[in-house]
This record gives sequence, C-alpha cells and structure tokens, in this order.
Amino acid sequence: MRNLPAPIQVTAQALTDWWDDWVNLVIVNLAWMLCWLTVLLGPPATFGLYYVTNSLAHGESLGLRGLLTGGRRYFFKSWLWALLNLGVIIVAVVNVLFYAQFDGDWVVFVQGFYILAAVLWLIVQFYALPYLMEQEQKRLRSALRNGLFTALAAPGYTLVVVGLTVLIIALSMSFVFPLFFGAPCLIAVLGNRAVLERLEAFGVREQEAAQGEHQQDEP
Repeated sequence: MRNLPAPIQVTAQALTDWWDDWVNLVIVNLAWMLCWLTVLLGPPATFGLYYVTNSLAHGESLGLRGLLTGGRRYFFKSWLWALLNLGVIIVAVVNVLFYAQFDGDWVVFVQGFYILAAVLWLIVQFYALPYLMEQEQKRLRSALRNGLFTALAAPGYTLVVVGLTVLIIALSMSFVFPLFFGAPCLIAVLGNRAVLERLEAFGVREQEAAQGEHQQDEP
C-alpha cells in the first residue's frame, strides 16, 4: 500500500473504512436522504454526515447518534454554507445564460470562466467540510480557504481523488442501489481521508502532535 500513489492509498483506505462500518453508514445515508426531503434539515444532516465520517476516519464509529450530534452542533453554520453554495450556483448559472444571448467568440471565454469558477468552487467543497471538522476553530471561511489552498497546492492529487469521486457519483446516478447503500457516505469518507493525508503530507499533523506532547511535558 505504501508504495502506491497517495490518491490510490487514500481511496483504498476510504473504501476500507466505508466497508468496515457499512451497516451504520447505510442507516446514516438513509437518514440523510430523509432529512433532505424536509429541506430544512438537509444542510444540518450533511454536516452531521461529515461529522460521522470524520470520526470514522479517526477510528470511532458514531452512526446515527453522530449524525444527530453533528446536525445539532453545526445547524446554523450548515445553513450559512448552504446559502453560500446556492448563491455561487445562481451567479454562475445566471451569467452563463445571460452571455448566451450575445454573439461572438468572446462569449465562449466568458461562459467558460464562470463554468470553471463553479467547478473550482465544487472542488473546494470536497475539501472544505472535512477541513472544518479537523479545525480547532470551526470557521467556515478558514475551511474554504484551506480547501482552495489544498486544491491549488496539489492539483494532480486533487484531480485524481476528485475524479474518483465523480466516478462514484456517476455510478450512483446510473445504478440506484449504490445511492441507497452509502455512496454519499463513501464520498464524505474519501474527502476526510484525502484531507488527513494532505495534512500529513504538509507536515501539519506531525507539528500538532509534537506541540501536544510538548504541552503535556510542561509542568
């Protein structure tokens, strides 16, 4: 495993985590889908799902209890995140449709800019929620910034991991069963594992561990 490229290691570990806690994650996934039917509980349930999968990446299985805990803890922050995403999508769609009214070669470049910006925003979201769960200070702006920096600092790594995530989504859209049996949880587990691997690659987790040991040694 250690001889394999980092994105493959991350994906393999995420699949292992997901499979080992498959039953609990299926229940979490079904509860998450039911919450989105209410709309109001959809964003909190998404944060709860990431709370569960982040704990799983750290070796703790929380199941449905974790979904409820995370949803309550991040209720208002999750809606801020949801409204921010809705605003970005609306801006991108409106601008693409607006410029479609004009003729000229420049239109393609302007529309392409907004489409690429929207794609980059979605890629940042892949990292942002796992970063939020890892941060000591749960600031959404910091999580988004860290997600952007990670995507830009490791484009090859991001391209492979996000590509595998898109493949999971495509399979879920083609076959109903993967969607019901945990694909959203698998995507969240993959995001959490990807962030943990990047923190280790950047030396952040080792520094935090060393600082923690230093503080314990202090009288």
